[in-house]
Amino acid sequence: MAKKKKKGGATFRRKPKAAVSPDMNVTPLVDVVLVLLIIFMVMAPVVNAHYVGRLPPPDDKDEAIAEANPDNKPLVLRVEGGASEDDPVVFKLGSEVLAFEDAPTRLGRIISGRPDKVVYVDSSDETPYGEVLQAMSFATDSEDVVNQLVAEKLGKPQGELPRIRVTAVLVTKEIPAD
Repeated sequence: MAKKKKKGGATFRRKPKAAVSPDMNVTPLVDVVLVLLIIFMVMAPVVNAHYVGRLPPPDDKDEAIAEANPDNKPLVLRVEGGASEDDPVVFKLGSEVLAFEDAPTRLGRIISGRPDKVVYVDSSDETPYGEVLQAMSFATDSEDVVNQLVAEKLGKPQGELPRIRVTAVLVTKEIPAD
């Protein structure tokens, strides 16, 4: 390299550029991996915890409904009637008619004995929409019955157990009756 003169007569050389070091700093990566490992170790017992959610129906009426609605077929709550004022609305589970007063209780007992907690609500196009919403409400009210039965079976208060959800699905396509 050529020598340059500064004011005052001093000369200097330019330093060669340092080569870029391709080494990666792995300390943050190790920290993140260790934190994730700890999180997974703590969560593993929680994920593997199972709760009993399948109970037999408690009385003869419900056993008849359970036999008419086997576990391998969807549980369909049909809303029939209501097309005119002379035509009363009837809520049916299979061939059994559910009384308005005890529909959520009986529906909850049936749902608690099934592995899936899904109720399909079916109605004709002439049925008033309010009655269809009432059937959907029966399905969501039955969730309390299911959770109460599970708590009684396990002998624990309901607040200590995770909540079992009952799903109500409104059917838009006709389900054939058996």
